[in-house]
Amino acid sequence: MLSFNGCTQTTNRTTPEGAKQFLKLRGYQFDDRSFITAAVRGDAIAVNAFLAAGMNPNVKDESRGETALIAAATRGDLLIAKTLIDGGADVNAQAPNGANALIRALENKHEDIAALLLAKPNLDLNTQRGDGTTVLMIYAAREREPQVAQLLERGANVNLQDAEGDTALHRASQSGNLKIVQMLLDKSGNPNIQNKVGGTPLMWAAAFGHHEIAQLLLARGANPRIKDEDGVTASAWAAKNKQSDLANVLREAEKKK
Repeated sequence: MLSFNGCTQTTNRTTPEGAKQFLKLRGYQFDDRSFITAAVRGDAIAVNAFLAAGMNPNVKDESRGETALIAAATRGDLLIAKTLIDGGADVNAQAPNGANALIRALENKHEDIAALLLAKPNLDLNTQRGDGTTVLMIYAAREREPQVAQLLERGANVNLQDAEGDTALHRASQSGNLKIVQMLLDKSGNPNIQNKVGGTPLMWAAAFGHHEIAQLLLARGANPRIKDEDGVTASAWAAKNKQSDLANVLREAEKKK
């Protein structure tokens, strides 16, 4: 007896041809377009039948250029995502803009699907969306400490830069999570990487008034004398944003360098 995972319906047909007959009775042709349609409809019984009949789980929608798994992650369809992964779907497949299923799930705040994908040992942790964003950057900006720790433990590249030149450390320094900043520094995060306009993580911390983060960055080698493309230092950024106490701390640090 052939059982379709996650479904209550079974059929006595055990061969790929039997699964194709089942699909025909259910109203589907055995082709890529019908497979994508079944996935979009959330028809897990049919998706399982397609897979049992030998369908490639990584075929792409002709119009969007996305796999069924990426589309399921975008919609938030956990059952279809599980069904596809169990059927061999490539968790590292990318959409035309470079996003994989995990990035899509995070973009659309589908945390359950993100957790499902993040648990996969073969996941490429350093995939970059078209704008250079990585999963580590997203979790760092959202202050998700357990996920950041997990990604770093599994070898995520802490110094990748997005299209603006920002790293996960820039984002964490802006959002203000001291623990995440420390985790990134502990994994060789570079406190002096400059983005496309010359901004450093220390400048972000200064501009947003994150005193503890600024002091941690200084202790871990951040250079307070670095200037952005307009000639502005971290202390000047703090002063601009009325963070006078922090500006004074940074000015004193400049004298020591």
